[in-house]
Amino acid sequence: MRFQLLGQLQVTVDDVPVPLGPPKQQILLAVLLLGRTRLVSTERINDALWDSVPPATARAQVHSYVAALRNLLRDAGGDRGMLRSGPSGYLLDTAPGSVDLDVFDDRVRCARQLLADGRPDEAGTLLREAMGLWRGPALVGLQTRFARTAAADLDQRRLAGAELLVDAYLAARREAEIIPELAELVAAQPLHEGLRHRLMLALHRAGRSAESLQAYREWWRLANDELGIEPGTKLRELEGIILRGEQPQPMPREVATPVPRFQLPADVPAFVGRDREKREVLRLLRANRDHPAVILVTGPAGSGKTALAVHLGWSAREHYPDGQLYLDLRRPRGAAVPAAEALGTLLRGLGLPGATIPAEEGERRAVFRSVLGDRRVLIVLDDAVSAAQVRPLLPPHPGCAVLVTSRSAATGLDGIRLRLAPLTGDEALELLANSAGAQRVAEDRRSAYRIVRRCGYLPLAVRIAGARLAGNPNRRLADLAEALRDQRRRLDELAVPDLAVRAALASTDQLLSDPARRAYHLLGALLPGHDVAGWVVAALLDTTPRQAERVVDELVEVHLLTPVRRPGDEARYRLHDLVRIYGREQALLRQPDSERQAAAERLRDAYLDLAQRADKALGGGFLGRALRATPAWSLPESLVRRLVADPVAWFEAERQPLNTVVIRAAAAGAARTSACLATAAATFYEIRNYFDDWRSGHERALAAAEATGDAPAAMAMLRNLGELHTIQDRYDVAVDCFAVALRYAERLGIPEYEAAASSGLGYVYRLTGRYEEALACFTRARELCRRTGNPHGEAYATHGIGIVYLDQRQWEQARREFAACLTHSRTAGYLAGEAQALRCLGLAHRNEGRLVSAERYFRRAHAVSVRLGDRLIEMYALQWLADVRIRRGEPDEGAELLHRCLKVFREYGQRFGEASALRSLASAAIATGDVGQARHHLTQARRIWEQIGSPYWLDDTLAALAGLDRLAPAPAGSRHTGSSGPSGDGPDDEG
Repeated sequence: MRFQLLGQLQVTVDDVPVPLGPPKQQILLAVLLLGRTRLVSTERINDALWDSVPPATARAQVHSYVAALRNLLRDAGGDRGMLRSGPSGYLLDTAPGSVDLDVFDDRVRCARQLLADGRPDEAGTLLREAMGLWRGPALVGLQTRFARTAAADLDQRRLAGAELLVDAYLAARREAEIIPELAELVAAQPLHEGLRHRLMLALHRAGRSAESLQAYREWWRLANDELGIEPGTKLRELEGIILRGEQPQPMPREVATPVPRFQLPADVPAFVGRDREKREVLRLLRANRDHPAVILVTGPAGSGKTALAVHLGWSAREHYPDGQLYLDLRRPRGAAVPAAEALGTLLRGLGLPGATIPAEEGERRAVFRSVLGDRRVLIVLDDAVSAAQVRPLLPPHPGCAVLVTSRSAATGLDGIRLRLAPLTGDEALELLANSAGAQRVAEDRRSAYRIVRRCGYLPLAVRIAGARLAGNPNRRLADLAEALRDQRRRLDELAVPDLAVRAALASTDQLLSDPARRAYHLLGALLPGHDVAGWVVAALLDTTPRQAERVVDELVEVHLLTPVRRPGDEARYRLHDLVRIYGREQALLRQPDSERQAAAERLRDAYLDLAQRADKALGGGFLGRALRATPAWSLPESLVRRLVADPVAWFEAERQPLNTVVIRAAAAGAARTSACLATAAATFYEIRNYFDDWRSGHERALAAAEATGDAPAAMAMLRNLGELHTIQDRYDVAVDCFAVALRYAERLGIPEYEAAASSGLGYVYRLTGRYEEALACFTRARELCRRTGNPHGEAYATHGIGIVYLDQRQWEQARREFAACLTHSRTAGYLAGEAQALRCLGLAHRNEGRLVSAERYFRRAHAVSVRLGDRLIEMYALQWLADVRIRRGEPDEGAELLHRCLKVFREYGQRFGEASALRSLASAAIATGDVGQARHHLTQARRIWEQIGSPYWLDDTLAALAGLDRLAPAPAGSRHTGSSGPSGDGPDDEG
C-alpha cells in the first residue's frame, strides 16, 4: 500500500487507486499523513476539517470519518493497527518508504549530500528520480484552508528540489541541458529571484549573455511595476559580471558537517515549581522516539514560560549532544520574525557559513532538514506569534526536540501542550525567599504571603517584588505588602530597571486587534465579577454575540482571559488580577469617559433584561406587579431564552456579578435601574438564602433611591428589606421597613405593593403575638390581591391568615385557610405557597393528634421544597416531620433529622428555626428520659426567643422548662418562670 501526497491525494495497492470517499474524509487522511508516525491532536483535525468554528457535532463527525477511513485501509490490505486512537488524537502508522513525500525528502537529502561532496552528476540523477514522484500540484482538488496551506508547503518543497536540480546541473557544467526546464520554472515563478539568478548564470555560461541580460531587465520591469522594489545584491552583482564579460566564481559547496552550537540562555538558579510539567516533558525529551518531540508552553505574560523552557533545555542537555539552539521569534517591538530570517539564524547556529545559506525560504527549509539529518538537536523557540510561524522551523527527524513558548495558544500546532497557571501560594513564597532572602521571609511570613497574593502568584511579579526587597535590605516586607494593596500603585511597585509587569502586559496588549484591545480595556475597567460570561463582551462593545465570541477567542488565545471550567454551565472567563489592573489603566488612559459610561450602561441593561426574564421564569414571587424597567439595550431574543432556560442556574452563575452591577448602578445614580435589578434578584436570594447579597444590594439601591427622590424604587427596596429582616428575626426593623413601604404605596397608589407591605406587616405582627393586627393586615392584603388579580399574593395572605388561626388553636379555621392556600398555589403554579400550605396542613393535623396524615403532609411539603430549591423551607418541613417521629415513639430517628435541620438553620443564621429545632430536640430528649439534655436545649431556645422577641414561643418554652422542674429540679441559678408542662403544640415558622 502506497500513499501519495505529491499531486492528487491517492492511496494505491499494486498501482491501482483506492476510492477515498468524501472530501472531508480525504482531508482527514491528508492531515494524518502529514503528521504520520506521531499523534495528530483532535484540535488540529478540527482545524483542518472546518475553516471556521467546528460545529457542535464535530466530535461525532470526526469519529465517523475515522471509522470509515479505518475500514477503508483495512479493506485495502492495511494492518488493523495502522490507524490508532490516542488520548487526545489519532496516529497513522505508515510503513517506511510507503509515503511518496518521505521518498522525495530522502532523495533530496541524499542529493544535497552528494552535491556537497562534489558529486553533481550523481546528485542530478537522484534529483531526477525525486522530481519524477510529482504528479501535479500537491493535494489538488481539496478546497479547504488547511489543504491550501499544506499544498503551498509541499509545493515549496518541490520548488526547492527543482532549484537543487538546477544547482546540480550548473555544478556539473551542464547548463545547456537544464536551460529549457529552468526557463519554464522562471515563467511559472517570474519574480523568484533565486530562479532568475540561476537562469541568468546558465545563459551567460552557455554563451548567451544577451539573453541573460534580457532576463535581468525583464525581472527589473516586473518587480518594479508589480512590487515597486529593486533587484537584490546577487542579481546586481551577476549583471555587473556579465557586462564586464567575466565568468562568475564556481558555486561554493555546502558545509556538510556543521559544528555543534550551545546557545541556551543561563538557567534559572533554584528553579521553583512546575514539578508535574517538568516530569512529563523530561520523560519525553529523554526517551527514544520515532518522531521529533514538540512541546508548546503557553500562558499569560509573566507566567514563567521562557524560564521553564530554558530550565527544561538545560535539564535534558546531555541527550542532545549535537546542539541546543535558542531563538527569540519576536522583534523588540513585538513584530514576528519571518520564517526565512529565523531559518537563517538557525542554520548559522548549526555552524553553516552565511555564504552557503540560500536566499529563499523554501531552499533554507530544505537545507535545514538536510543539515539536521540524524543529529540530536534541541531547539528553544521563544515567544512564538503563531503556529504558522513555528511550522517551518520544526525538524522532521526523531532525534530532535523543540520547546516552543508562546503567549498565544498557537492553535493547530501538534505536540504536548503545557498551559502555565500562576504558582501555588507555597511555591510563590519559595520564589520570593530565593530573591529576598529565606530568613527575611520566615521572620514575617504573614506579610510575605500578602505580597505574593497581591502579585497574583505570577512568577514575574513575585521575582520583581523579591528583587525590590533584595535591593533595599532595610525595607520591611509589611511596607511592600501595604504598597501593593493600592491597585492604582500596584503596577508601579512591580517594576525594576530591566523588568516590569506593566511592560510584559503591554507587549501582549499591542498584539491585539482593535476590538479585542477595546474589550480587554473595558473588561479591566468594568468587570463585574470574579468571572464573566462571553455575552458580557457583546454588551461592552455594542456588538453581536457572534462577533463578541471571536473577540473572546482572541483574548483567550493570548491568555488575557482564562476559561473557567464548570461542566454544563455557560462558558465563563476570568481575568488575572494584574491583567485586570493593567486593562483598567489602559481604559482610563485611552477611552473617553463617555465611552466607558455608555459601555457600563449597556452592561447594566443587559443584566437587567436577563435578570427580569429569569425572575419571571422562576415564578416564585408574590408581588404580582413588581418594580420593572425596560432596558435600552438587550441581547438577541434567542440567546436570552437560552441563557435563562434554567433561571436558578443563571442566577447562581451570575450571583456575584449581578450584585456588583446593582451596587455600581446605585453608585452611578441610576437608582431605578439598581432597584429593578435588586428586585429581580430578590426571589432568587430568598429561595437560595443568599441573605448577604440581598441586604447589600438592596441597601445601596435604597440609598440611591432616597438620594434621587425615586419614591417607587425606595418603596420596593423597603418592602423587600422588610421581608429579609423578618426572615433574619429583626422584627422591629422589619416593621419599620414595611410601614414606610406601605405609606409609599398608599401615596403612590400602587395596590400591589400595598398588599405586599400589608402581608409583611401581618407576618411580623403574628410572630410578635399581635394577632388582631396581623389578621387585619392579612385580610387587607388578600382583598387587594383579589382586586388586582394576583393569585400568588392571595395565596401568601391566605396562608398568613391560617397561621394566625393555628397560633390561636382554631384548628378548623386554620385548615380551611391552608386548603384554600393550597388550591390557589397549585392553580397559579406557586411552589413556595404550595410547600407552606402542605406544611401547615400537617401542623394542623399534628395538633389535632392525627399523626399519620400529618406525616403525609410533611413529606409532601418536603418534596415540594426540594423542587423549589429553598433550603430553609425544606428544613422547616423536615423539622416537623421529625417532630411527628418523636410523637410516634421514634425519638432517635427524629433527633437525627433535627440535628440536620439545626446545622442548616445555624449555617444561614436563621435564629427562629434554630430555636424551633432546639425546642423539638428537647422533646426527643424527654422521650428518651434525658432530662438534663432536654433542659440544655430548652435553655438555649429560651435565650433565642428572648433575643428575637417571639412571645408565643417564649411562653411555650418557659412552660416546658417548668414542666421539667416537676420531673427533676433545675440546677441553682437557672432562670425561668411558668408552670404548665410542654404541650408540643406551637405556631409554624414565619413562612
